[in-house]
Amino acid sequence: MNRLFAIIAIIVAIVLLIFGLVFLIAADSGSRFLTAVALLAAGALLVWFAVRTLRRLRELDPENLGTAIVDLARRVGGDVSVAQVRAEFKIDQQRALEALERLRQQGLAQLEHRGEQTVYLFKGVLPAKAVRKCPYCGSEFPVRAAVRQCPNCGGTLEIAKQ
Repeated sequence: MNRLFAIIAIIVAIVLLIFGLVFLIAADSGSRFLTAVALLAAGALLVWFAVRTLRRLRELDPENLGTAIVDLARRVGGDVSVAQVRAEFKIDQQRALEALERLRQQGLAQLEHRGEQTVYLFKGVLPAKAVRKCPYCGSEFPVRAAVRQCPNCGGTLEIAKQ
């Protein structure tokens, strides 16, 4: 419904802009010039409103909303709550829940309960942690450590991602 209303607004705006240009071309007196300015302003305002509405509807499209939620999870560390999604995208709770559940059903998120709060964990956006690991004794050392051999058994350390 909103999409249809926005498209109708664009059509009306085009008509207003055309009439505004016609009046501007034919303006030999002050009254025609003022009419032209009023028509052009009304047309520009309607175009702005319609484009803004269409852009918002595109943002709230389920596919685009899912992509934006994954980007939000990447920015905030991998887990988001329904309240965070509602605040970020200015949507109602039902739409936020539907989008998060759709992502969970696609396998992109996992539901976790942390106390009284429910969050959706996106493991795919969590940063990978690299460590130096000994293949013989299993000891782990930070990558920043300047060791190449395991101090416990003498084996050569390998870099592994967790």
